[in-house]
Amino acid sequence: MLRLDVVAAPLAVARVASILAHRQFDVITMDVAAPVDGLRRITIEVDTADEIKLQQLVKFLNRSPEVVKVVRLSDDRSHTAVDRARTWGSS
Repeated sequence: MLRLDVVAAPLAVARVASILAHRQFDVITMDVAAPVDGLRRITIEVDTADEIKLQQLVKFLNRSPEVVKVVRLSDDRSHTAVDRARTWGSS
């Protein structure tokens, strides 16, 4: 499972949603988060069993200016357990 923090601007959300739909990822949740540093963010959780596809998505999203943070969650975690998640693919 992957958690994405996206800038809460209509074009940013539309771009990320388009990427996820084109690559056929299942969106589990989409929540509006509290502002951080004055910017509101939307948190999106996606799920897939294909590890290679997930790694390719992470590399692609880390180059996107709309994506603030990409966090990898283990399969037994949800958006309520994000504090224990580690940032993944941000090298």
